[in-house]
Amino acid sequence: LLARMGLYPGVPKPPFVLGHEVAGTIHAVGVNSEAFSVGERVVAARSFGGYASHVAVPVEQTTSIPDEVSFDAAVAIPVNYLTAHLLVIHPGALQPGESILIHGAAGGVGNAAIQLAQMVGAGAIYSTSSPSKHDYLRKLGVIPVDRDDFRRDVRNRTDGRGVDLVLDAIGGKHLKESYRCLSSAGRVGTYGLSAMAPGPKPRPFAKIRAWLAAPRFDPLRMMGANRGLFGVHLGAFRDMSRLAELRDELFTWLAEGKITPVIDSVHPAAEAAAAHQHMHDRRNIGKILLDFD
Repeated sequence: LLARMGLYPGVPKPPFVLGHEVAGTIHAVGVNSEAFSVGERVVAARSFGGYASHVAVPVEQTTSIPDEVSFDAAVAIPVNYLTAHLLVIHPGALQPGESILIHGAAGGVGNAAIQLAQMVGAGAIYSTSSPSKHDYLRKLGVIPVDRDDFRRDVRNRTDGRGVDLVLDAIGGKHLKESYRCLSSAGRVGTYGLSAMAPGPKPRPFAKIRAWLAAPRFDPLRMMGANRGLFGVHLGAFRDMSRLAELRDELFTWLAEGKITPVIDSVHPAAEAAAAHQHMHDRRNIGKILLDFD
């Protein structure tokens, strides 16, 4: 959404084609592509250009998928689960028994983060979301908190201690409140700025307000509080070999049944605008896909 609005880091100059992750069968191979063959089922990641019936992808960003794994499940892995892996496991470093607050846990990255947090043995998992998604989250073992005053709610539920890790894709003043939710030695992983994207109601000045409200962190205060902040932007991640290792690890966990992508809906490519609006309105639970078949 932010890329389409021209607000995401590294976005090409318009016009450009959106879309990061794709799944399908190989139509042709180039030189030095001996590892793959025509007709092979694969999933791949791109910087942009995924909204298309045919795409050219680098070999090192391409992974074969077994016949028993659907295209829908496979294409839900790269961006969401790689982002969640970096946020939760490394550099997020969530330890067994530690608590975590996931904002928007019913979304694509949120669902992935829940599964990875449970896999590493997290303690309490808290989340903010719209009330209509609370029952869904409770069934997953997640504790919904008051999204309008989540800092107070989290502090009350933890006897004033706070949580060890917060995942924040909202930004603006919301990020400041996330930081204030932390325990000693806690950290916030920031990976988006959805406060700048309008929701169901028009907010003409939302972008400006969110930008101006973004906190400026004082390193001396962070040292004194023993709290940390780190950012994750998958499109700017430069260690491709590291991402390939993580991607292989995730597909192993998928095959073993340790992770299960949650698919909210699949829209025909011609309805891409409706799919974007569905996410803008925060109505999705899990991943939204486009079908170019």
